[in-house]
Amino acid sequence: MEIDAVNELVFRVIEQVAADNCDFDKVIEFVVSFSDEHSLSQEILLKLSSIFDKDSMYREKYVVTRACALLFSGKAREDALMEAGKTAFLLGQDGLAVREFKEILQQNSRNVDALCEYGAVLVKEGKNDAARVQYEKVLEINPFHVDTLCKYGCLLQKLEKLDEAEEVYSRALILDQENVNAHCGYGTLLSKRGQFTEASYHYTRALELEPGHVESNFRYARLLEEKGEPLDAEKHYIVALKADPDDPRPHIFYARLLAEHGFIHGARVHFRCALKVNPEDVEVHCEYARLLARFGHRHEAEVQYKKALELDPGHFSTLNGYADLLKEKGKYAAAEEIYRQAEFFKRSA
Repeated sequence: MEIDAVNELVFRVIEQVAADNCDFDKVIEFVVSFSDEHSLSQEILLKLSSIFDKDSMYREKYVVTRACALLFSGKAREDALMEAGKTAFLLGQDGLAVREFKEILQQNSRNVDALCEYGAVLVKEGKNDAARVQYEKVLEINPFHVDTLCKYGCLLQKLEKLDEAEEVYSRALILDQENVNAHCGYGTLLSKRGQFTEASYHYTRALELEPGHVESNFRYARLLEEKGEPLDAEKHYIVALKADPDDPRPHIFYARLLAEHGFIHGARVHFRCALKVNPEDVEVHCEYARLLARFGHRHEAEVQYKKALELDPGHFSTLNGYADLLKEKGKYAAAEEIYRQAEFFKRSA
């Protein structure tokens, strides 16, 4: 029976993608072969993809949508590739995302959504000039593509081209007054310029439209801190963390806020959360170590300094902090050696 085949397929896919050494392409080959063997329809595969998406099972969704792309043709194939590419990007599988977007563009070089998403991958990889080319190509084809305008505005802001970014955000908001990303991006730009009242308007508008929007809550919290409103800032950090506990930035900035106001236990919790998400962040190891040392947790501070130096032996702030800690512990010769290393790396830099 078809339902038995579907149940077996779901079980096998979940089992295979859960493996530590999962090879996505091999799982995709299995889905294609299984679907052919059991004559599963396009509708069933698309429904499975939708169910996986709803349950936030993105690894499973990726292999099913990629399999759909291999089984389908024409517009259906394009749509499946787009979903597969977006899902791969969400999973941090940038190489797979690029593959999907390039396949779409081989089939249809004027697919603005694929050009836009490909641009986003390039930005993440630090290839800003190449990303700009992609975004400008989209806007030549469709000047009213709001998603591209938002992403392009963010890139221009990153490149310190603030006037150009403002023009792009303004265009996006003329086209779609309820676009959350446009309000958030414009708010960030205005905040950077010190126009806090105008920035607050755009952040609050974004949060009226989507109360759980992570970036708007995070950015608005930072603005509120700058304005000297820590309690209101805390509320928005908490919303951002509930919406996406795997984003290290709210953990780091909330930890700083808590530490500044003497809530050391809470600060420690959030520094640890940030390091769990990104254990190779040297700056956070260093900052956490300074907090621990400041409140007398010298052994734990030393552990954090050593972890930071394993990752970056020439990290100046870590070397200085570690030397200060060793001096406090009475290990003057060791401290002097670390200070010398810090000066050496500073001169080399």
